[in-house]
Amino acid sequence: MRTPMPFAKRRAIQGFTMVELILVLVVFGILSAIALPRFSDRVDFDARGFFDQTQNMIRYAQKTAIAQRRPVWVQLSQADGVICLTYVQVNVNCQSDAGAPVLVPGEQIWYRRAVPADVNFGITTLFSFNALGQPNPNTAKELTLFQNGTIAVGTIRVEAETGYVH
Repeated sequence: MRTPMPFAKRRAIQGFTMVELILVLVVFGILSAIALPRFSDRVDFDARGFFDQTQNMIRYAQKTAIAQRRPVWVQLSQADGVICLTYVQVNVNCQSDAGAPVLVPGEQIWYRRAVPADVNFGITTLFSFNALGQPNPNTAKELTLFQNGTIAVGTIRVEAETGYVH
């Protein structure tokens, strides 16, 4: 005669119940209905990615100015939708590198980026970092990126005196 198995062992052998499987499918369905639209909207993703790129680009300009002990210009053009870095002041729309472009590390191309579709800068601005990393003119800067012209993606702040970018 066989001895009956304890309940815990019988349960482990049987697998999942139909209620547990249905519950998992319902939770998965709810999560996918909420999460998938977030990943499918490319404009939001591109806007946030470009915001992070722009912030890092401005930080790079400050660090390059300190490391090379020379001014580095940050130029944003709202009309043309570009940002570029140069060692001398050139036209604000970044059309000409004027022979003094700041190069992307490892790529040896001009550090110039165009905004993605449906993203734009709040203002056109031109400033530089001096050899101490301070912005010139020595005032705080606020650069806001917008999506579809109205939704603020984020604001990049450059502090006066220290040039801290956040």
